[in-house]
Amino acid sequence: MILTSIENRIQTISFNRPEKKNAITNQMYLDAVDALQAADANPEVRCVIFTGEGGNLTSGNDLVDFIQNPPQGDMPPVLAFLLAVARLKKPIVVAINGLAVGIGTTMLAHCDYIVAAEDSRFKLPFVDLGVCPEGGSSLLFPKLMGHAHAAELLMLADIFDVKKADKVGLINAVVPADDVRAHAQKIAAKFVQRAPAAVMRTKAMLKQDYLADLEKRMADEVYAFRDLLESPEAKEALTAFMEKRAPDFSRF
Repeated sequence: MILTSIENRIQTISFNRPEKKNAITNQMYLDAVDALQAADANPEVRCVIFTGEGGNLTSGNDLVDFIQNPPQGDMPPVLAFLLAVARLKKPIVVAINGLAVGIGTTMLAHCDYIVAAEDSRFKLPFVDLGVCPEGGSSLLFPKLMGHAHAAELLMLADIFDVKKADKVGLINAVVPADDVRAHAQKIAAKFVQRAPAAVMRTKAMLKQDYLADLEKRMADEVYAFRDLLESPEAKEALTAFMEKRAPDFSRF
């Protein structure tokens, strides 16, 4: 369910579950962690591209898998994945087609260049599910886009398009859908051509003022997420999802 390949010093990591719009399971998170750690350890790899097969980046967590295997312990798979993305020393390019839901949007704040198709759609559905955001978004989004935009995206949870994503600073480029991967490859090739130690040191310096706070916040978010997952609101939201209806929060 995770595809990896290395070509021209670029490691591509693809979510490959197109029949589920690349909804991510716990095992997919763990496989992606392995791929990211391998990329960092491999001196032949100078850049990583994240993408998704079948016309979407990802529709977020697989909720059935998530209900059956909620976050447990100090390092649940989703947190391990987010930390691996945040800690990666080498540049990350993200190529977005179609949906980038939940973690498909929050992970963007940790990456270095994001190209999206003109028809891409984004959503941060956490409050709709009775839980809180993850991925350090409660820390990074206000820094990136200001409180008002962060509150709108994280607390209203409406779907938004590339114009909004560009306005709030989540993406670098918008191209036709057929050109997304070629554009990502072109940018990755530019990273490959730069002095590798200088690129990695520059990336580290860009993150050094907030990385420790970010890692703590990501852990705090996961623990809060896990607590909220036991709440009546979350149970109503997840029941509504399974029953294919809108959740009713009016009695809470």
